[in-house]
Amino acid sequence: MNRKILQRFCFLVLAMALFIGLNVDLLAAAGHEYPSKIITLINAYTPGGGIDIAYRPILDVLPDYLGQKIIMSHHPGAGGAIGAAFAAKAKPDGYTLFAGGTGAINLIPATRKVPYSFDDFVPLGLFAKAIDVLCVKSDAPWKTLQELIADAKKNPGKYKFSTYGHMSAPHFCMELLNRAAVIKTGHIPYTNDTLALTATMGGHTAIAVATVQAALPHIQSGALRALVVSDTTRYKFLPDVPTFKELGYDIRVIIWFGLLAPKGTPKEIVDKLYRAQKKAFEDNKLQPIIENIGILPFLTTPEEMDKIVREDQALYTRAAKEFGFEVK
Repeated sequence: MNRKILQRFCFLVLAMALFIGLNVDLLAAAGHEYPSKIITLINAYTPGGGIDIAYRPILDVLPDYLGQKIIMSHHPGAGGAIGAAFAAKAKPDGYTLFAGGTGAINLIPATRKVPYSFDDFVPLGLFAKAIDVLCVKSDAPWKTLQELIADAKKNPGKYKFSTYGHMSAPHFCMELLNRAAVIKTGHIPYTNDTLALTATMGGHTAIAVATVQAALPHIQSGALRALVVSDTTRYKFLPDVPTFKELGYDIRVIIWFGLLAPKGTPKEIVDKLYRAQKKAFEDNKLQPIIENIGILPFLTTPEEMDKIVREDQALYTRAAKEFGFEVK
């Protein structure tokens, strides 16, 4: 009898041990012990590019709030599609994240067939944004956007605008203005903001649409005149420059930056990564570094990021069809 009782006792102890062990594993998987190793951040572009620079604050600051190092791994190619597809297929355990941005997530899927979509990711919240500014040469005859539009209406096709690339955010921005204002201007794409701005300063194009951080030094020096910014609020370093919205045009073009995780990543891990960013903002650790590299601090919740990205996706998909940008 005692032997049977002992066997039952041993069985119960073993069962409890297995149950406790199983629950420890589940808790760890759910993020209660996350992170326990280095986190890899996938960058879909080459070192030294815009995404690389924009995410440096995350690499520098977030490890202090997570207790683990974050390293960047570059997977460039196909305008960002290769890196995005790689990140989308990663194990959803929180140890492979994607350096999300407008290009790879909104623009590329709107203009070509790619093996991924925003639905393959879980948003972790935006942390920064960049905006575009429409500029003309300082001695140009137009003091305001309204004057430029009035002249363009009288001279369809006469004026050219430069951007950092075909189907880029600035390109979409100007085409949206062409449509909204019922004007016709021609596009001359360059490979970066510097060349696009130089073309306007040199008189080769009448208009430049570029990221505000690239254009700001030339505006402040007096070489260029800013006529409008592409956000719905004015840019704090150009307080006298109106938004499209103020001038009666329903145009908003931002370049957003926000972490993404592969679909299926546990909510506990998503929440922990967002809380780390939120705490870094509350401690004012991220904002000075973000501003120092020329972009704008812009913290959102994962839910707010989801809404913004989906709105932009709808905008660019619709615009790509209207402008004939779709790649069949």
